[in-house]
Amino acid sequence: MKHLFDVNPAKDNKKFDSFLLKTKKELSEFFGIQIEDPNIFFLHSRKDVDSAFGRKTESWLCAWAKSGNIYILHPEVYETESDHKIDHFWKTIKHEYTHLYFKQLTGIGYPKWLNEGLACYLAGQEKKVPTCEEAIKIFNYFEKGDSMVYGVGYFWVKLLIEKFGKKKFLVFLKQLEPNMSERKFAYVFYATYKIHFNKKELEVLFSKSIG
Repeated sequence: MKHLFDVNPAKDNKKFDSFLLKTKKELSEFFGIQIEDPNIFFLHSRKDVDSAFGRKTESWLCAWAKSGNIYILHPEVYETESDHKIDHFWKTIKHEYTHLYFKQLTGIGYPKWLNEGLACYLAGQEKKVPTCEEAIKIFNYFEKGDSMVYGVGYFWVKLLIEKFGKKKFLVFLKQLEPNMSERKFAYVFYATYKIHFNKKELEVLFSKSIG
């Protein structure tokens, strides 16, 4: 693993490397593929985050994955430079690592709800169950997202995996492809789950899942 971790290097590097190896093993087993080890860049201030991300960022933004790399606030400033607690750090690393596997398997970074929801699910970042009205906002999150995309995505990914099984979910993921349109995605969803990807049928699925 290539990374920059400069606080108590002998102790922390060993712990960090152990975590990365464990995470890599778990994600490789889930997705059934291997990916190249990412470079992990630690940022030391909100100014560094803004510079690396390319714009002024919100306090909740503490990490992201791009071009095979993971960028994240250094644990020494993780709490002071974001609105997250330090125990959020490890789950965030796993969340971003999941994005790299998703991109390797599908060739794309969307649907946004699916990518973010799966990353939250595999990282153990549990979200509260949304209302039906909130859950149906899934149609707003194909290529774009906002603060609700994580909870909405987590709900639907959890439902698909736990109700229909991991095997079918991976069959579904493997049918995604670069430049996929929303219409083609809906076709793939139906071909896999025999459920039309529309408001009416997802509302029924939502009701059954919480009933």
